[in-house]
Amino acid sequence: MTFLHTIGAIFIFAPFLAFIMFVLLSRKKLKRRSIGFSADLTTFLLFISVPVSVESLWGLEISFTVAITAILIAIFLLVIEWKKSKEIEVLKYIRKTWRLYFLLLSVSYILIWATGLALTVISFA
Repeated sequence: MTFLHTIGAIFIFAPFLAFIMFVLLSRKKLKRRSIGFSADLTTFLLFISVPVSVESLWGLEISFTVAITAILIAIFLLVIEWKKSKEIEVLKYIRKTWRLYFLLLSVSYILIWATGLALTVISFA
């Protein structure tokens, strides 16, 4: 059981490793779609990783904020999709929204990571 906890902790604190692993494992079977598939799976980890990283660096609990922001983004994209075409293709809409979450959470994670690194370097100087 400790092994599973260790693997889970590694993927939560370093979701890019999970992304790379998913790409490498699915590359042979899915070919070009492996990156999208890997991004979809990694998004789950990023939804956990970003709040955990912020809490470990600054002691702030932002899980609720991340969830509310995700809901507001989904509503905003749904309104845009509805204005663009009266008939919404649900799977296409969900895929677009989920990929946008991946991009936003990845950028957030990178910025949090870089900030944490900078704070660590500054504290040692």
